[in-house]
Amino acid sequence: MHFSNLDPFADESSEQRKLKDAEYRAKRKAYKCSLIDTHHLVVASEQKKSPNFEFGFKARRLFPNGEWKYLPEEFARILKALEEFIDNPNRFPALNAWVGSAINNIQCRRLIAKVLACMLPNTDLIGGRVGLPTEAGMQTISYNQLQEDYALRWGEYISPKSFGKVIRYLKLAGYYSSERINVCVDSSEGSVRSAAAYKQFSERFFSDLKVVRYKNIAQFILATRERQEKKGLRFNWMSFRTIASGIQEMFNASTLNRFADTTAKMFLSKQIQPRLLPG
Repeated sequence: MHFSNLDPFADESSEQRKLKDAEYRAKRKAYKCSLIDTHHLVVASEQKKSPNFEFGFKARRLFPNGEWKYLPEEFARILKALEEFIDNPNRFPALNAWVGSAINNIQCRRLIAKVLACMLPNTDLIGGRVGLPTEAGMQTISYNQLQEDYALRWGEYISPKSFGKVIRYLKLAGYYSSERINVCVDSSEGSVRSAAAYKQFSERFFSDLKVVRYKNIAQFILATRERQEKKGLRFNWMSFRTIASGIQEMFNASTLNRFADTTAKMFLSKQIQPRLLPG
């Protein structure tokens, strides 16, 4: 005998969650579309003064309110290095070695380069942490926020699936790692959601990127860090404490802080005999 729908309330609850999730995704996409409109409006306005104006791989950053600013000097060379990957699959050797035939496709390389161009302006270039520095430490940012940055930088929509594919490729190459933070958000049902994960680029990534290890670029990076620290900003990962249903959980960031410290030490050690950027 087959029993179905033994708990109609459970089915109803499941359907309600699906509807809420669909509504939530639709709102996110609509907001990204509004950011795309902002991109095109700003570019059109700026091109009246400077016909070649663009964001893309340029050291500029557009904000949701339509204002934009120049990124620190080091980003001009960093973003150019990412652009080089589009025509040269060997520009990032580990991606070429570990991701396989996908890297032979120029569209795939272009997508990776464009996603990295949105991630690196949100990255601590000394320790590799991806996030927002605050007075309390490095705050994590979500993939959705990075996808919003993609809309602002490129004036295009990127699906979560396509963005996730790039993240998988970066992990396969040993360039990137992340650690989830699970947070209980509903004490009655025990619902668990994932907060923005700790995200981190590896020493291997920066070694293959190369330009951040050149003396003149490294000096720009160190000068940027000094200015930020003078403003009171800190770059260690925050530790997250969540209290729900009388249960206290500590999400300890110490492991990834040690990982970032190692990456930072490699950066600083290479300033002993750094190379000059050609040209």
